[in-house]
Amino acid sequence: MNNEELELVAFNMYGGFNKSGDEYHILNTKTPVPWCNVMANEKFGTIVSSYGTVYSYYKNSQSFKISNWCNDWISFKQGEVFEGIYDNNYNIVYGFGYSKIFQEDDGVKKELDIFISSYENIKLQRIKLKNLSEEKNKIVKISYSIDPVLGVVKDVNRNYILSKEIENGIEIKNPYSLEFSNCVTFISAVAKSKEAKVSYDAQNYKVEVEIELQKAEEAEFTILLGCTEEQEKVNEIITNFDNVSAIEREYDNTVKYWREKVVRNKKLEDSYLNIMANGWLLYQTIVCRLFARSGFYQSGGAIGYRDQLQDTLALISSWPDKTRSQIVLNASKQFEKGDVLHWWHEHSNAGIRTYFSDDYLWLPYVLSEYVTRTGDISVLDERTPYLEDKPMNGRREVYDVYHTIEKYDTVYEHAKRAINYGLSRVNETTGILKIGDGDWNDGFSNIRGESVWLTFFMMNVLEKFIYLANIKSDYELIKDYEEKIDYFKESILKNTWDEDHFVRAFFENGKILGAYSNEECKVDLISQAWAVISMIHFDDVQDKLKTCLKTADKYLVDKKLGIVKLLYPAFNDTSLDNPGYIRAYVPGIRENGGQYTHAAVWLAKAYFEIGDYEKGEEILKMINPITHSDTKEKADIYMVEPYVIAADIYSNDEHPGRGGWTWYTGSSGWMYKVIEDYLVDNKKIEKDD
Repeated sequence: MNNEELELVAFNMYGGFNKSGDEYHILNTKTPVPWCNVMANEKFGTIVSSYGTVYSYYKNSQSFKISNWCNDWISFKQGEVFEGIYDNNYNIVYGFGYSKIFQEDDGVKKELDIFISSYENIKLQRIKLKNLSEEKNKIVKISYSIDPVLGVVKDVNRNYILSKEIENGIEIKNPYSLEFSNCVTFISAVAKSKEAKVSYDAQNYKVEVEIELQKAEEAEFTILLGCTEEQEKVNEIITNFDNVSAIEREYDNTVKYWREKVVRNKKLEDSYLNIMANGWLLYQTIVCRLFARSGFYQSGGAIGYRDQLQDTLALISSWPDKTRSQIVLNASKQFEKGDVLHWWHEHSNAGIRTYFSDDYLWLPYVLSEYVTRTGDISVLDERTPYLEDKPMNGRREVYDVYHTIEKYDTVYEHAKRAINYGLSRVNETTGILKIGDGDWNDGFSNIRGESVWLTFFMMNVLEKFIYLANIKSDYELIKDYEEKIDYFKESILKNTWDEDHFVRAFFENGKILGAYSNEECKVDLISQAWAVISMIHFDDVQDKLKTCLKTADKYLVDKKLGIVKLLYPAFNDTSLDNPGYIRAYVPGIRENGGQYTHAAVWLAKAYFEIGDYEKGEEILKMINPITHSDTKEKADIYMVEPYVIAADIYSNDEHPGRGGWTWYTGSSGWMYKVIEDYLVDNKKIEKDD
């Protein structure tokens, strides 16, 4: 089928969106890099691409990969391989919760539907065949095999993998796994046709289905890949999906589940923003960030304290229970001192304790936003425990297993403790908060002085939290926080203004980062954006706020490339003071002077806050992936998927405008949140029905 028949939107010779915007059709699978779709429920998931299946996992996408994960797009090797379909001259359709592969060869029409059950830990791969040729007794063979891992990496686990053929499939186990020894992975083919012959090869983790088709005859069968921690459930799960109607019912349930979760009825003036806001942004946020926590470029598995909290900001209006549960979970990952785990693996309680200075502040930020938007004050009184204290003992970070202790507090008190811990970490000389081993920008790992952005962020957190303090009649706290806001404001105005913008940070030796006196990083984006977000209500700073946005526009908004740089100029090993591992990135790549989309969305938010809706919308249009890929020329430069947000876009001279890390980025949730908060609330679009 060609584009003229489909009338695809934003067609770029590789693919385009259907008219309703809820599917992306890839007609030429020789995309510049693998264009992927992530499909998952809360425990089981898979990633497929235009180059083939990437991999599948169970429970934790880092710790228990079922099949081998490859993120090398040049020498890409599939973790799961089909022969006879999805292997030659195929087209793909990606939707919310499903992928469809179409192939026609040797007179046989083939269709493969891939989806994850909405309730069971299983991937269903339904194959439909039709004999279009004049031949009778047409023999079609299709096989499916996996490259098993059953752990973190194949090289470590391969020698311990055991497999055997069972009555209706193959079982695969890794009995030597420390955390997943009881997990049973299984492959099975459900084929009810009398003409179908199913054979299993346990040694090569392979199933083959052979079907004989008469002229114009159709056939259907499904290949299952699943995992369970109960050996006796394997046959039960397979039996539950052993007929066509059960498969069809589960496919319909999956499609319905995801449409209810992500499809909104917003009518934006800009058609490209409309497509992203009505499904793709929320789908990326939920399926990738919250469920899979994995993508082609990273398979992390862990829950990031600030990461997943921020993701749920996008769900406050559509799935508030998820935001609430994330708040309660994160509150339980706090130490009595007030700091928190930077990230952790939920299945093992293993995590990392650090000196990052912003993690803990996202708890009161998201809590305040949630209560303000929903009116649900009951969450404030939810009681959660603290973590056992394992001292740092001079180390900069400690990875360990952290258990909870028998000391509980309300979520409100946990949030207060986070704020008060942050307030204790102030340089009393400058009135600016200490950066620790990094703030929002992890790459500033060696500054060890103070963070101007963090101080802006604290001001905003305090302002938001005062609303909750009023609910709790915590009047002394309100007075204290109001005084702190004024204190930080005066400290910032006194110590951080540099001609026409706010500086970014101070090194431990007192030197400035983010000033014109620097050779590198003269202007940083998030200091300007959050200056506006945090001080917009102060009349006496309005001129400075407008000025710093003009400076950001001058140095950081590259209209030619259509990107918003995180900082300018990039670090290039010329300054004497080393800010940290941000220098490990090539200039113009990722945080080091490329577009970091998370921050670019914050610039749009700042414009909306100051009342410049035209400029705010311009930034959103600029960073929209469809804008970067709606022609072949653009797509060949941008390279990555047109339907999901990229974490970063390069400004590097050798790769200007190329997209970097896609899918697994918090910028999808923030972009949805900003669209909803400002374009919807400003009534520039209609609210959901």
